[in-house]
Amino acid sequence: MFWSFIREYWKPFGLAVLSLAIVDVMDILPPLLIKSAIDVLEKGGETMRPLLIVSGCYILAGLIQGVFRYYWRKFFLGTSHVIAYDLRRQLFEHLQTLSFGYFNRNKTGELMSRLTNDIDEIRMMFGIGLLLMMDALFYFLTVPFIMLWLSPRLALYILIPMPFVPIFVTKVGRIIHDKSKIVQERIAELSTRAQENFSGIRIVKGFHKEEAQVAGFNRTSEKLLGEKLSLAKIESGFNPALELIVGIGAFFLIVAGGMRVISGEITIGSFIAFQSYLLKMVWPMTAVGLCINIHQRGMASLGRAAEVLNEKPEITSPSDPVAHPPIAGEIEVRDLNFTFPGASKPCLDHVSFHIPGGQSLGLVGPIGCGKSTLLHLLLRLHDPPPESIFLDGIDIRRYSLQELRGAFGYVPQDTFLFSDSIRENLAFGLPDGSPPELTAACARAAQIENEIEALPDKFASILGERGVNLSGGQKQRVAIARALARDPRVLLLDDATSAVDTDTEERILTAMRTFFCGRTSIFVSHRLVTVQNAGQILFLENGRVIEQGTHNELRSLGGRYSKLWEKQRLKRELESNGIASSPERRLA
Repeated sequence: MFWSFIREYWKPFGLAVLSLAIVDVMDILPPLLIKSAIDVLEKGGETMRPLLIVSGCYILAGLIQGVFRYYWRKFFLGTSHVIAYDLRRQLFEHLQTLSFGYFNRNKTGELMSRLTNDIDEIRMMFGIGLLLMMDALFYFLTVPFIMLWLSPRLALYILIPMPFVPIFVTKVGRIIHDKSKIVQERIAELSTRAQENFSGIRIVKGFHKEEAQVAGFNRTSEKLLGEKLSLAKIESGFNPALELIVGIGAFFLIVAGGMRVISGEITIGSFIAFQSYLLKMVWPMTAVGLCINIHQRGMASLGRAAEVLNEKPEITSPSDPVAHPPIAGEIEVRDLNFTFPGASKPCLDHVSFHIPGGQSLGLVGPIGCGKSTLLHLLLRLHDPPPESIFLDGIDIRRYSLQELRGAFGYVPQDTFLFSDSIRENLAFGLPDGSPPELTAACARAAQIENEIEALPDKFASILGERGVNLSGGQKQRVAIARALARDPRVLLLDDATSAVDTDTEERILTAMRTFFCGRTSIFVSHRLVTVQNAGQILFLENGRVIEQGTHNELRSLGGRYSKLWEKQRLKRELESNGIASSPERRLA
């Protein structure tokens, strides 16, 4: 990936390198100018003209340096920000294509770390890191040759330690790369722990586990500190070791150079120029150290970004999606079997049913019997086996994902609202510019309009994270209104009224029957009263359909559905008479 970005942005990087080369040329000229001036003074010249020329060249070199320093900063650092933007965009876009299972396997904090901390390390690598690399390379390719030109023998003495530099840099660079990768992983762990704490702060406070959370956070933070100190120990010894090599060169310069000045082999000006160039070798040595640190951290982060980009979506649109007229909403499931990866038994076992377009289906059964999974399969959030689920007589795997999911309005069991205005949440599935009257009508149907209008900013009211400033019932009704606003051909409600009272639920269902007349709907619920008017009802247990029919047909069977209906009916009567009852809602 490193070279792909270099190739893509070769023009600004080329201009940056050119600007840097001009700056460095202007930087290595002054020692030669000083040498000339000292040699003139040593010879006792009778005119100031050579000194004035040297001084003028010195000033001109400084001016040129100032101009082109601006340009190399602009091109190097500016391009690094563009690369960071481009890579962050690519990562986020690619994450949107990945399947449900990928997000189940990877923690939110880990993914956030790759979009933030890792991108910053990559930006540093392509910015200041690449700048240091090119700067050091230029000095290494020019200064030693100038020293050889001034005095080949003296230059060889001074450059004796230099071959050890690449060996040292390579070995230490590998260690820094490995350590940097571990540091980034520890940062991701810390981000995950913080994100989970903030998301579950109500549970933390409700169980009075603040101290335990702080202790856990501190343990993770201490691991990060340990890894960073270990990395810092290596980095802190890197530059001094390189400077020691330069110091050895300085020793040879003073001893061997001094002897050659005394013997008259070189002038005092050449000796001073040698000293200046040796000092100039200190910076590239230091730059190499910094560059290796930044580059290895950046490459470790680039590798983590590549892991995401190389992840292939498990669920994709077919290469030749079926061309289909407007979807009517007929759904047929034929002998559906589905097992989660790694599971020992199927989640859904030989499930079959048929819903004519515009009709409704109720799904009931104990927790974990596969009701929500069935909805996920309809949406292809998990991929069903071929030829097992059909929409309007066509295998859903033959539709493009956009057309398939665009036909559904989905209200999940775990309601999620965005940190935005209520209006934007309601219009989430709509194209830009949709009339506000539509979202208001949907809010009315979901029995939430009056409560929204009572807020100070009404539909413009901003919700907290995940809708934290709304009650559970209010969040569910906003989610229902959001699904209705899409005007879908098929509505999927996954226990979407569990947090509202029975009277409000009845008003919602009555309004929806009018609002959604002629559309297919599937209701998952623990309350049988919610599904009693459905065209057909499935009772699932252990992934199998054990009872199927209308409400009256299932009651007349005297089976599991009938017994549960009587149990819930008795509970409703006790509650209506003011007699306290258990909040137990588990299906028996």
